[in-house]
Amino acid sequence: MQQDLTVRTWTKEEGLPDNSVTAVLQTRDGYLWVGTLGGLARFDGVRFVSFAPAAARSNEVVRITALCEDSAGWLWIGTQGAGLLRYASGAVSRFEGNANLSDQTINSIVEDAAGHLWVGTPLGLNRLDGLQITRFSTKDGLPNDFVSSVHVASSGTVWITTSAGMCQFKDGSIVPFPFQPDNSGRNPQYLGVYEDHQGNQWAYGDTYLVRIDKVLGAGKRLNYFRSGDTASVRLWSLCEGRNGQLWIGTSGEGLRCFADDKLIPLTLRGGRLFSDVRALFEDREENVWLGTYGGGLVRLQSNSVRVLDTNLGLPAGPAVCLAFGAEGRLWVGFEHGGVYSGLADRFEPVTGESELGLQNRVSSVCAAADSSLWVGTPGAGLYCLRGECVLHYTTADGLSDNAILALAAEPDGTVWAGTMSGSLHRFANGTLMSFDADAGLSGQPVSALLPARGGGLWLGTGGGEVLRGKDGQFRRLDEAGTLAGKAIRAMYEDHRGRLWLGTASGRLACLSGGRCQSWDATPGLLEDSVTGILGNEDGDLWFATSKGIYHVAGTDVTGWLSGQSPLRPQSFFEAEAPVSVTSASGWPRALSSPDGRLWFATMTGVVTFEPLGLEPSSAPPPVRLEAILVNGRPLVPVGGSAKGAQDQPEPADRFTNEAAPLQLPSNLRSLDIQFTAFCFAAPERVRFRHKLESSDADWVDGGVERWVHYGRLPSGTYDFRVTACNAAGVWNQTGAGFAFRIPPPAWRAAWALALYGCAATGLVAGTARLVSYRRLRRRLARLAQEQAMQRERMRIAQDMHDEIGSKLTRISFMSELAKGQLQGQEPVAVKLDAIAHTSRDLLQSLDEIVWVVNPRNDTLEHLAAYLGHYATEYLQNTSVECELHIPRDLPHQPLSAETRHNLFLAFEEALSNALKHGRASQVRVAMAARSSRFEITIQDNGCGFDLPAVGPEADSQGVARPPRGGNGLWNMRQRLVDVGGQCAISSQPGQGSTVSLSVPLNGENQGIV
Repeated sequence: MQQDLTVRTWTKEEGLPDNSVTAVLQTRDGYLWVGTLGGLARFDGVRFVSFAPAAARSNEVVRITALCEDSAGWLWIGTQGAGLLRYASGAVSRFEGNANLSDQTINSIVEDAAGHLWVGTPLGLNRLDGLQITRFSTKDGLPNDFVSSVHVASSGTVWITTSAGMCQFKDGSIVPFPFQPDNSGRNPQYLGVYEDHQGNQWAYGDTYLVRIDKVLGAGKRLNYFRSGDTASVRLWSLCEGRNGQLWIGTSGEGLRCFADDKLIPLTLRGGRLFSDVRALFEDREENVWLGTYGGGLVRLQSNSVRVLDTNLGLPAGPAVCLAFGAEGRLWVGFEHGGVYSGLADRFEPVTGESELGLQNRVSSVCAAADSSLWVGTPGAGLYCLRGECVLHYTTADGLSDNAILALAAEPDGTVWAGTMSGSLHRFANGTLMSFDADAGLSGQPVSALLPARGGGLWLGTGGGEVLRGKDGQFRRLDEAGTLAGKAIRAMYEDHRGRLWLGTASGRLACLSGGRCQSWDATPGLLEDSVTGILGNEDGDLWFATSKGIYHVAGTDVTGWLSGQSPLRPQSFFEAEAPVSVTSASGWPRALSSPDGRLWFATMTGVVTFEPLGLEPSSAPPPVRLEAILVNGRPLVPVGGSAKGAQDQPEPADRFTNEAAPLQLPSNLRSLDIQFTAFCFAAPERVRFRHKLESSDADWVDGGVERWVHYGRLPSGTYDFRVTACNAAGVWNQTGAGFAFRIPPPAWRAAWALALYGCAATGLVAGTARLVSYRRLRRRLARLAQEQAMQRERMRIAQDMHDEIGSKLTRISFMSELAKGQLQGQEPVAVKLDAIAHTSRDLLQSLDEIVWVVNPRNDTLEHLAAYLGHYATEYLQNTSVECELHIPRDLPHQPLSAETRHNLFLAFEEALSNALKHGRASQVRVAMAARSSRFEITIQDNGCGFDLPAVGPEADSQGVARPPRGGNGLWNMRQRLVDVGGQCAISSQPGQGSTVSLSVPLNGENQGIV
């Protein structure tokens, strides 16, 4: 069978350095390297990145001739005239030992099992062991110095091909290998030797592909590509595929494929090949890459899905129905092309005695057990072909309608035909029987017929009804009522007895266990249809629409039917171009052939494939970081090592291999990260998602973009991760990534913070010292002022005592003396006595004033002692008994002169009221210090009184004045309020009076209670 291949070509317009490709190689990191006559490029499936030697001039063109990756990971590059180059650590450099090579033009590079590098040149053979080079020429046994190819076989043998013949390197020496073509007069130029996986040894060159082990063994030589014009064809390269076939690149005949001792024809889709193929390589995904001379880089993908089209004799246009007959013969009906028959390699139109109408429009085909072919048309009735005999049935022969929509054949030879009018016809043993509403049919067009596995017939209608027929009666399945109004276009009964339905509105439904589950198979595609459904014993499902064929894994089908997971179809085959959906009718459009292959009639022809081994690729694409740009500049040279090593090959992922997080600058303004993933089968369908730990809350879907941009990032440690999925949606769970750290700016560094702390500490200490010093100075100034005031008060008190007191004492003494000398002058004596009495009162008042002014008395102890002494003396010469209670443990609390003065005057007023107005016989004075207050209680047993109003009254100008009759009590209260104290008075007539005086000891002001 021929090979179906999809072609995709890249040229200079897409970034290839030159359209003449001489070498292709995939390195272990996943990149595809392409050598051209215009330079070297690295390819990830989407983008080409060109590389040139570090010291090369900008206008220098380096012609690449050969590529080889050694066991250490170096990429060696052969050139035309520029010697040997080496790619490592992201840069291409010239080999240090170029001057010792036989020639600066390199024809071939290969590494042997011992790690030696063999380099073939037009002037000899070179073996590299590090920088040590051993040169071989005709003097050492080479047939010719022009070495065109060097090949290392799996056995370890080194094959050398020269323009004059072949030889081997064995046991340290060159051994000639004799070979002559079949025509002794011809002297072909040999280009190379290739040993395949089975150990077969092939030599190729000019028009020859030679099995040289057959030459040595049985004396037979296989000679291919012979031509009278030897210059018209030349074999350039050989490559063995995964399935054992040999891909052969030629000049003049393009690409050839050799397998099973024969050339296999190639069917190319989506492009064409140039006739000159110079390089061949099969990557890890089994894509075959061709380097053409002038035609660019070509990717060939083997199609597991085969499309039967005009190349096999079929007409163009939509295929609408299929049928299989004896010996695997396939019949295909076309909407406007009639019926074609073939064995999958070549098809011919079906002809008969009545070709008119049969070769026009076809709606359904069916192969009966007796090898007859039944063909339904949308308006010309029904045809039956038995050998050369053609039977034509129309309404004249008993059909209810000439529009036949569906045909089906049972194993016993019975043929069923469904019509547009909704009736059903059965052909058995040469008789025609019709069924209509009396048999349970609804009158809707019969669009689908399928023999049931357990016997009977499944029937689908244009109104979305599903019926089960048996013994001439049809019963509608009520569970399919959810599909009402949606024409049934596809039916399939799986091995578990579940009935799958496809509708004209694009819904996929399953009838199982008395219930119907449906799903929109074509969301967003208006008026699309599910035209065919097939499955296998593993439970996998395939269904077709106008856009292509989709696959659902059996596990997904089970999960969907149980309600545990959604249905997740994967695109399996895509139509080459959008087409009209008017051809959605036709039956049947999906069948399984006896050999197990699946067949679909689609808008672009007949599609067939083997379901075994067609699972979507489960291998996730490898992901790799390519570059990191910080503030618009690469963190490392493009493709270079993060450590800048120049003596080591490039690691698998130079950023991920960093032991510690990368240190980025603190002034980071932008961060751009470039990455890629290797899926050469469908690189345009690779999707990415990324996440920056400490910044992104969850994975970010990046779509097909292969870079991500971040703006300013705060200082801290970050971990960037990126992953990718292939076309089948399989994600790489490991992905790639790197950790990095953004240090704080210099002004936020640890040493700066420590310096700031020290400076702040010093500033705080200095400020505190300055404030403390200023407070101390103010306090000292205040203390000095207070001391000066106290000295002044002391001086005033002394002066008042010494000066005024002595003078008042003298006045009193002189008044008493003069009074004694005035005998008989009573009026004068009375006046002198008044003067003496007044002077004594003044002297007592002066003592009180001196006591107040004297700073030595500014303490609570002195106040309590003075008040007690005053009360005793005040009541000493009266009939009032004084009871005095002064605590011994009074606190040493300073009091201002104002406080002592006002408290004393209020105390004096209270004693005076008790003596003069209360007419008391007993007065009790009690002092106490409680809760930072000093309290004095004056209690008498006098007559008592009714308390007057205590609030001040206002005059006409609004100025407060004492109430009428309450001047003394009001004054007492006001004096205590002025110093932040309180005065409380309680009295009732006949029950005495109690006056409570209190002043704060902590300076708090209190109002009147």
